[in-house]
Amino acid sequence: MLIHQQLIALNKEYDIMKTKVLITLFTLELIINSLFALSHDDLCIMLALNNPTLINLNKDIELAKLDIKDAKAQYHPKIDFLISATYMINPPIGKIVVNPDDYISGESGTSGVLTPLSTIGLEGPLTVYKGMENTQYNFKLSLVQPLFTWNKIKKSVEIYKKIHILKQLDADINNKKFVNELEAREASLYYLSKIKSNLNEQQDISKKLIQIAEESLSNDLILEIDLLEIKIKAKEIDIALSQINSEINNQLSFIHKLCNNSSIKLKDIEYVFDEIKISNIIEKGIDNIKSKALKSENSNIQSLLILESIKADEINLSKKDIYWKPDFALQIEASYNGPRFPIIEKGYFTQNQSGFNFSLVIKSTLWDGGAKLNDIVRKEIEATKVTKNSSETKNQIKQLLQENYNNLTFSEIKINYLFLKQKVLDKKIEKQEIEYNQGYGKITDIFNSKLEKLNILLEINHLKLEQCTNYFSIAFFL
Repeated sequence: MLIHQQLIALNKEYDIMKTKVLITLFTLELIINSLFALSHDDLCIMLALNNPTLINLNKDIELAKLDIKDAKAQYHPKIDFLISATYMINPPIGKIVVNPDDYISGESGTSGVLTPLSTIGLEGPLTVYKGMENTQYNFKLSLVQPLFTWNKIKKSVEIYKKIHILKQLDADINNKKFVNELEAREASLYYLSKIKSNLNEQQDISKKLIQIAEESLSNDLILEIDLLEIKIKAKEIDIALSQINSEINNQLSFIHKLCNNSSIKLKDIEYVFDEIKISNIIEKGIDNIKSKALKSENSNIQSLLILESIKADEINLSKKDIYWKPDFALQIEASYNGPRFPIIEKGYFTQNQSGFNFSLVIKSTLWDGGAKLNDIVRKEIEATKVTKNSSETKNQIKQLLQENYNNLTFSEIKINYLFLKQKVLDKKIEKQEIEYNQGYGKITDIFNSKLEKLNILLEINHLKLEQCTNYFSIAFFL
């Protein structure tokens, strides 16, 4: 008896320990799932860090900063230094010698007789010049400082600053575009998962209907064609499920591409679409949406305006670089030319030429066949094209907003209509279940009504999925 009681006590302790272990494991699973779950913000961070396009756009911003520095560098002097060392096997000027008898001593006009130099002891060849040394060094330091350039440098700096802003806007617009697309893909997965769940429920009911139909056929209560029709409907659900699974994989693949990470799984993504966003967009009205989307503060419109401004500045710059408009600069040059290396070799200060010069440089193109005039015309044509493209882009934005808003409002009306149908079916199913429980209803009628209700929910989710697409197409421009 005592042993039996001990066994019961041990079993109780085991059950308690087992329960604690299960609770611990369940808690650990929740913690692990929360650690590996990816919210929309997590995916946005991953997108910003890994997306190749965004990385390259940020590099373009850095390059644009360097272009500004290069343009500003034109304000400062340009200093060049040149050094060359030459070894001449046969110097161009060799040794120069003369015969003393070729010269005579005396002063012209003092005596009628000129005495040869040999009479005073100068005999043999006389070396006048030992010749050039084999080495020759050249040093040249030049400095050019722009003085007056018709504000071309200033205008150039302004253009590069605007290009830098344009690159920043381009990066912001693309980042917003990718984040918008990422959330659209997440919303698609959210509704596709709902649709898949709906189809799984329909699949379960279809299996039950097939089972009932097969039993009815064996009892000769229905015809074989009725069973085939039920099976065909079940196959249609299977096909729809296959299509949904394929679409889920496609959406997941797009997320992989955006985040440049193929390890993201469907179960890792935590996202619930806030349907209030749809209502808020509809309440704003299309006129307010268009007005906000086309404001000058909007990044898309700012980008167009800055591009137009850059083209206008380029025309202005081309006109400043026209014929007979000289640029003025100060040029300073210091040079050394000699056979010895300065300071290091002895006697470097002999047989050398050195100089230090100041010059005022005036440079202007007088005529080049009309190329500069053509460049002005070219810039004006490009500016006109940009202006027309801006106008066309604004019209396209208006049209896109109008189409998506119309689809959004139409879908909302249809969803409200389907919700009313769903309520009617809920009442119908409730009545059928009461009749079945009372013994005079059919279970097949209940299943068919449930299938009809699931079809309505399926259509609602499809419409909501379309609404998400319309919503994010509008949200990108706001």
